[in-house]
Amino acid sequence: MFNITESMLETWQKQNEPKAFIIDISRIEMVIREKLPAPYVEFIANYGYVIFGEDAEQKYHFDYSIKYPDRIENHEGNIAFLHNADQVITAYRNMTLAEFEHDETRPVIPANYLPIGNDMGQGQILIELGEHAGRVWYWPFNEWAWGTEDNTWLGFVADNFYDFINRLRP
Repeated sequence: MFNITESMLETWQKQNEPKAFIIDISRIEMVIREKLPAPYVEFIANYGYVIFGEDAEQKYHFDYSIKYPDRIENHEGNIAFLHNADQVITAYRNMTLAEFEHDETRPVIPANYLPIGNDMGQGQILIELGEHAGRVWYWPFNEWAWGTEDNTWLGFVADNFYDFINRLRP
């Protein structure tokens, strides 16, 4: 269950951003070839592709952790907005597929992660697909292909989209 404040709800209603329809969900699922996690679907169907941080509390910050072989680091991230269905599909294709045969700049994230929103820059909020479907991760923008240079980690945010939304803070 989502714990949405009155201020968040009022702000999102004033923004009047589109909500997801069954056809939007189906289009995304056709591209990723699996079902979207229920909490994420529930959110975009009920609240839409909202903009964060414009509510009275300005709830758009989250904590994420990076697990390295020798330590765990905790950091703060932010979410600016959720992608609409077309943007989700475009971002997924652009970020997980090589543009041409010997493309050394792509993919930038593994194919079992779906970009669903942006931070205040070019970083992405991701939903994990597959075995641990629904977990929320953060990928700060990186120009290198996944697994090269310093593009070798994702920040863990939450076990599911309910927890992600409910833990947003000023």
